[in-house]
Amino acid sequence: MSPEALLVMGGLIALILSGIPIAVALLISGAAGLWLLDFPMLIVLQRFTAGAESFVLLAIPFFILTGAIMDAGGISRRLIAFCDSCVGFLPGGLANANVGASMVFGGISGSAVADTSAVGSVMIPAMEREGYSRVYSAAITAATSPVGMIIPPSIPLIVWSFISGQSLNELFLAGIVPGILITLGMALVSTWICQKRGYQRGFRPFRPLYFLASLKDGLLAIGAPVIIIGGILSGVFTPTEASVVVLGYALGVSLLIYREIPLARLGRVVLDAGVTTASIMFIICGATVFSFFLTVAGVPAELGNLILSVSDTPLGFIVAAAALMFVLGMFLDTTTTILMAGPIIIPLFAQVGVDPLVATMVIMVVLAIGLITPPVGLCLFVVSSITPVKVMDVAKECIPFILVMLAVAALIWIFPGLVTWVTA
Repeated sequence: MSPEALLVMGGLIALILSGIPIAVALLISGAAGLWLLDFPMLIVLQRFTAGAESFVLLAIPFFILTGAIMDAGGISRRLIAFCDSCVGFLPGGLANANVGASMVFGGISGSAVADTSAVGSVMIPAMEREGYSRVYSAAITAATSPVGMIIPPSIPLIVWSFISGQSLNELFLAGIVPGILITLGMALVSTWICQKRGYQRGFRPFRPLYFLASLKDGLLAIGAPVIIIGGILSGVFTPTEASVVVLGYALGVSLLIYREIPLARLGRVVLDAGVTTASIMFIICGATVFSFFLTVAGVPAELGNLILSVSDTPLGFIVAAAALMFVLGMFLDTTTTILMAGPIIIPLFAQVGVDPLVATMVIMVVLAIGLITPPVGLCLFVVSSITPVKVMDVAKECIPFILVMLAVAALIWIFPGLVTWVTA
């Protein structure tokens, strides 16, 4: 590796450790590296703006705004009530309602962090009232939220499609089965834990009237994920078009039917979603500059050869790639990890002979684990801001659910048809 590359990568680590926002650190490091390589500084501006010039990325602001409107408009609360009416009467049912709500809400917002906040603010207090420990209530919320980056729509998959050129439609559809498997696996583990600890040990009566009322009240809310997945599966619209359609649907339901968002508050919801979108896009643009520097410095090729030197077999490669993503995911947010490591790993898919869809979904599941592992597990910090719990205590409770995700990653590798059915 060249001295310039080592210097710039060391500088990036130093900037991150100093507390500078990751987007700024990436931009400064990339610009400094290009200057060291005698590139004109105009190239920095060109690469920065090029980072946002993608039709695929248009889906990000629409899905983020959809999630924000659904949360503020009472749609997420109705989804949670419907999940509770379906399984809440079973042993450990409220915890499993949390699991189901995370999958459904994640299938709308595409953001694990938004899922944690929306579901956690409702479910954690409710679980505590039912006798669940505060730490376990926070842990089940944090652990199940990352399924939002596996099932469609997934913001990390949008970013992956942007840097890899893989079909976003295929990536979205490939995430359906793994997302369902993770949800079912976590529900089974949660049921076992609840039985062992005595949480909701006995059966509560099934309340038909409650079920019918929640179904009636939440039917329109359930329509949002149906529109997204159904529209993509049927080929009616692309994922980017789906983001616009579901936003219009969420606005219509929230403003005209449920009427829980005053027009005065709508502006604030849009502004908050805009800030979230801007932060993600700034990271993407900054990482584009940094990735361009790494490319011209020859770093991806060198690191790729290093990974292949560990093993050039498909299994050895996927283990090495997943390990790299896991370590990076422990310290960086998902978007940054994808933008930094993706250009190194993606070109190796064809060279090693792995199916891009299979490899991508294994990597995504491993990246999802990073959201609930210290020191930078964003979902852990979100639940700790909702209820007073220690991050490390929540992380320990998440271990059984991490094992579920690792098991699903192994299943994807062993049975590739779980994701490749979309291309059959």
